[in-house]
Amino acid sequence: MSYTIEKVYDSPTKTKTTVVLWVSRHPPLKAQIEALERKLGSIAIYQMSGLIPNAEAVAEEAVKLNARVVVPVLPLSMIARLSELAKTSLMVLLARMENIATTRDPDEARRIVSEKPTSRTLATYADGLVRVFEFKRFEKLVRVELVTEPF
Repeated sequence: MSYTIEKVYDSPTKTKTTVVLWVSRHPPLKAQIEALERKLGSIAIYQMSGLIPNAEAVAEEAVKLNARVVVPVLPLSMIARLSELAKTSLMVLLARMENIATTRDPDEARRIVSEKPTSRTLATYADGLVRVFEFKRFEKLVRVELVTEPF
């Protein structure tokens, strides 16, 4: 197995808990955890990270964990397949992240993140760009559609 599953958050209340499978190399931000708790109540978040082979592996782990919600940060083709597999048993949520800054200066990016550390994160790209993203909300995936037109 080329990925790991780790419990990264458990609501302090011990009421009925909704299990969330967080599929990303980055753990959830505090603002994301709070948004999930507002909508779902008591939650337990398990993070699946590493080399994810396919959407079927995500669905299988969700079943093993008895997860009702999956938050994938994956290629669109895998998200599309996951939405097919999850039709009735899982809710797929996408984190809406707004790109608020792009720079080549990592210190500047860290400064911008430090202004709102509970809702901001950064990503460094191979070309040296650093982007700062801010969490806005979760959106429920309804369908993935490919639309084309004659060329």
